Amino acid sequence: MCNDTVIVRSKRPWPLSLLTLRYLLVKLPLSRKQVAESFQAHLVSHCHGKNCHEHRTEIKVPSVLAPIAKVNETSGEHLISKVDKVLTRHVKPKKQYEINSMAKVTAQAAEHCDVKLIVDVGSGLGHLSRMLAYKYGLQVCCIEAQGNLLEQARILDNDTEKYLSKYLSAEEMKKLCRPVHINAVIDSQFTALSLMKELRNAYGIGENDLKFGIIGLHPCGDLAPILLKLFTDCPDAVFINVVGCCYMKISTNIEGTPKFMGYPLSTFVSKRPHMLSFEAREIACHAIETYRDRLHAGDYENLKIHCFRALLEKILVKHWPHLRHSVVKSIKHYSGLNFRDYCEIATARLGVKIPSEDFFSEETCLNLSEWKKVVTFYTLRLMLAPLVETIILLDRLLFLQELEIGSALIPLFDPKISPRNHILIALKHFKF
Repeated sequence: MCNDTVIVRSKRPWPLSLLTLRYLLVKLPLSRKQVAESFQAHLVSHCHGKNCHEHRTEIKVPSVLAPIAKVNETSGEHLISKVDKVLTRHVKPKKQYEINSMAKVTAQAAEHCDVKLIVDVGSGLGHLSRMLAYKYGLQVCCIEAQGNLLEQARILDNDTEKYLSKYLSAEEMKKLCRPVHINAVIDSQFTALSLMKELRNAYGIGENDLKFGIIGLHPCGDLAPILLKLFTDCPDAVFINVVGCCYMKISTNIEGTPKFMGYPLSTFVSKRPHMLSFEAREIACHAIETYRDRLHAGDYENLKIHCFRALLEKILVKHWPHLRHSVVKSIKHYSGLNFRDYCEIATARLGVKIPSEDFFSEETCLNLSEWKKVVTFYTLRLMLAPLVETIILLDRLLFLQELEIGSALIPLFDPKISPRNHILIALKHFKF
């Protein structure tokens, strides 16, 4: 492998076409810069639905534990601080950050809409649901397709309540809202009536009105557009907060005529002939800010990982064509990482064994020596990523606005921490 990592900066002027493209790719995409305004300010400045001309002061939702917060004489820490820690135990910092931000916005939306029930779809281990239930006092219905995750979530619920019982009286414990867990698959066949039936069965209620909000923190592929469809079809769903991801898994007409098409959703976009390829949607899921910082810092060695991934894809397609576009284990480049080690780690879950000759063939050595060309190509592709994501997100926004539902796209997260940082918020019949 070529070990020369010296990059010679070209003094030749860029082509006018490339300069123009760069200018457009800066101006056209949605801003990814995190904003720290209030929930209402976001809606007033971004929504185009009805009744959004008035403004109200920020909704502040205190923790339900605030009135009964106690100080532990030994440690001197407040109960709420301790609860925050127990709610995010075994959660990675990135996820902690996302959960705290998503929970706060959801609690504000629930307060604004006078809603007490939240439906968390794709709830996983229930970290976000517990934050909403035990910190903000909301009833949360967790819907998860994987039964093993639900069982683990219930165990974590028990652990949380066991911890809280050390500080709260029996009467105070009764006031806490325990999440309700449902094992169900939310797909294109799952209707608004199916959702209402699940909720009524879970809470043992009849045909009376049941107002609720829907949330999805990084639902994969088609799940985000499916949630938007459920929200618009269900009269009792008052608001939705959704942060999408995995755009490459969205169903489009490129794959033929799918039963459900996750893109495009809006009539406006549907009427404009175009296509978003798998490659375009996949690149839109990458972290452009982190990559840009590495380029600025001259941290080119770490960028060799993209050459490794490209060459691995070529080898996989040669031996196992059905594994094209397969998800491989994500690996960060580290000093001394070679191509063979990368492949063995990356393909561990695929159950394949790459022939040794593929690691040392003349073709492999040539490809690895040209890693700078891969970095250059990847950089040009990544320039387009924010625009592709903008097209997908604006299609979802237009879908809601065509139905006269007030909605907004807000860069809720710091993109360097959480690259898929836009939250789509929509409220039916809202007033400020």
